[in-house]
Parts: sequence; C-alpha cells; structure tokens
Amino acid sequence: MPLQDQNFNLEASLDKVKNDDDRALALKSVAEGDATLAGFAYAAGGIDDAKASMLVANLKDLPKLLAAEAPDAPLGLSAPLLFQYSEGSNFVAEVYRRGGWAAVDALYRNPPESTHQILHPALYFDDTAPKTRITLAGYEKIMAGWKTVDDDTFGELLLQVILERNLGKQSAEIGLASRWVADRMVVLQESRGVNVIWMLAFSDNQSASHFAVVYTTLLDRLLGDSNAHRIDYRANLVLVVIGEGANYFDDLAPAIWNASTIESGGVSAHIQPAAASAAR
Repeated sequence: MPLQDQNFNLEASLDKVKNDDDRALALKSVAEGDATLAGFAYAAGGIDDAKASMLVANLKDLPKLLAAEAPDAPLGLSAPLLFQYSEGSNFVAEVYRRGGWAAVDALYRNPPESTHQILHPALYFDDTAPKTRITLAGYEKIMAGWKTVDDDTFGELLLQVILERNLGKQSAEIGLASRWVADRMVVLQESRGVNVIWMLAFSDNQSASHFAVVYTTLLDRLLGDSNAHRIDYRANLVLVVIGEGANYFDDLAPAIWNASTIESGGVSAHIQPAAASAAR
C-alpha cells in the first residue's frame, strides 16, 4: 500500500478509524483491491470489464486454496487477510465498471464505511441506504471501577467468522451475518476479570430475535456456567453481556437500553423505551 499512501495519505485515513476495525478493514480492502486490479491491468496490458470479472472469479478461490494448503490457519486471522484481496478486488472492480479509474481514485475521498458495503457493493452506491452507528452508554455507573480497554466495531465479516468458527461453514445460521446493520462492543477490565458489552443491529426484527437465540445457545455451549452471560433483544437490536455484568443484568440491561443511542441517516436517537425480550 505504499503507493496509495503516497497519493492518498492512506495511513492518515486509517488513523482516523483506529477505533473501528470494521471501517479500517473496509479501507484496507479498497487499497488492496485497487493494487490487485492495477497490478493485473499492468501485467495484462490493460483492463476491461471481462478481464476484471476473470480476476475476481479467480480470487474467489483464495479461501479454498488456503484451507487446502494451511488447514490449521486460524480463521480469525486468515479471513480478514483474504477478504482484503478477494472481496476488496471484487468491490474495486465493481467501482471500476461504473466509473473507471477516476471512480476508483474517488474511493479514497469517500471510502466505504463497513465490510458490509464491501460484501454488498450496491449498498455503497445506494444513497437511500442509511448508515447506522451505535453508541453504548448507561453501564458506566453500574460498572464503576471497571476500565474500558477496548471500544470497537466487529462488522459483518467478523460476525460471519464467529458464526462459521462455532457453527461450521455449512450452517444455515451463517446467513444471519448478512443481516448485520451495525454493532458496537465495549470491553471492560477489572481485577476480577473481563466484562464484554456488545450491541448489534440487524436489518429486521426476526433476524435479531433469531440471532439472540442462536448466540445464547452458542455461549451456553462454549462458556457453560464458567462465565456468566445474558442476552436481550429489542426490535432489531440485540444486547449481549458476558462476564460479571451478567450477574446484575436486570439492572444493567435497562440502563444500557435507555442510555445508548442509534445514529441512522445522520439522525441520532435514544432507543425506544419498549420492553426487552430476554433470550436468556
């Protein structure tokens, strides 16, 4: 990515999204997709829609090739790396088809905001699709004494990785990741351990309630009684708490629901004060 950094100040752009791994991965995917498409164009003596489609089709096989060559490679590490090349190239190729290299250059001025847009390029061009962000709040007083050690966004890709790793790549539940709209996770640390607060927004209420049930079952299997965990869902939102906070969830959950905000289409609002539905 040295050339992109020289021409588009990529490192400065990445620094602006350092607390959002999902946005950072989307930006890196643009850079790697751009470099891959440009390198292929140079080697092939030019590029057109047919050549771009051929490149994208070949890169789709990268995950299978890696799985065959390195079956023990951790999915959490390999998936984001391969994503930058395979899905990044697919996204940049779609941008190229729509507007040529000028449109590709413009991506650095107005980059995609999530891996969700990289995976579904049409959403990047859809001005009517609201961009949603979650700000978690309300836990500070109840979790007094706990230090925030991470505040980040996972995104569709890493949600997909979580589901694949724990349910298997053939599970029908993997499709829930494509219903991702936004998420925010806060990790708190104290001498007694680590506490995770994670809120996710899905495209519809049914996907949210389905994910709540699936993830509750997954956590029950993975953590059992060794680590407390609780999940609630409200409309298209899911709240996950793992750690000591789950022991006083009946107080913590309402505080988080009432104080957290959802920004969609540039408008920020508190979550509607409706009754939450407990998955556990």
